Amino acid sequence: MDDVRKKASSRVVLAKSSDTEKHVDESSYSNDRAIDALRSKAENPWSVNVYHSKRKEHKTNELGDIVSEEANDGSNILEQPGWDADGKLRFSIMIISEELGLTEKEVEDRVGQLFTLIPGLKTKVGIMKTADLVRISASIPDVYKSLVALKDVFPGADLPTMITNRPSILLEDAKEMERKVKQLREACPKLNWDAILSDHAYIFEIKNPGANCLALKEKLGTTVKDFEMYIARNPMSLLSVQTGEELLEYDNGSLRQLKANLEGTPKAEGW
Repeated sequence: MDDVRKKASSRVVLAKSSDTEKHVDESSYSNDRAIDALRSKAENPWSVNVYHSKRKEHKTNELGDIVSEEANDGSNILEQPGWDADGKLRFSIMIISEELGLTEKEVEDRVGQLFTLIPGLKTKVGIMKTADLVRISASIPDVYKSLVALKDVFPGADLPTMITNRPSILLEDAKEMERKVKQLREACPKLNWDAILSDHAYIFEIKNPGANCLALKEKLGTTVKDFEMYIARNPMSLLSVQTGEELLEYDNGSLRQLKANLEGTPKAEGW
């Protein structure tokens, strides 16, 4: 009986001992301690430095390799210091103030009215062209007029979403947009274009969307009914048949717009 107790007791001691050793090993390890240990060596072949990472967290995989940003979808990247949402807004207000010859307080008031009208627009500051924001802020009454005109052209649209997706729509000619949506409605009469354009306002970049519909339908070799179903699922496919000077380059405009700028045209269409 004593032998049994001794064996059981020794098992408990061993279990406690191994648990303690494991705990000590895990708690004592750290990158900082490893770096300090390398630094303290007289003959150290390693170059040990401290750097500021752009990553929010130090994430590694099972092999200890740093996880690439592609694997995190960019979610582990810190914003550049000072270039957060407030910083982008302050910079835009400063530029608008200089362009319009107004005080920054006056610009803040105008931009505040703009964000009250279209709350989603605030999320586009720092992303949309500052020139567009300047032109939109220049005259708030014109923004009201544009909203009324857009409501007439797109009675069933989600205007706040449409404008958030394409802020420059407030600067575009309502009659020109009406011409484009008329072509789309004729090409695909069964589709709810007001709803589609709310989420995919980039389609307004196409000069003659009706011609694009025809070209894509011929390319696919399908019936009108099947083509409508295809476009409903893939509205971006209308851009795939852009050719020549109408090819889209989202950062710099179309080739036609770039040529107009290089030739010194004061107001290239679409800017």
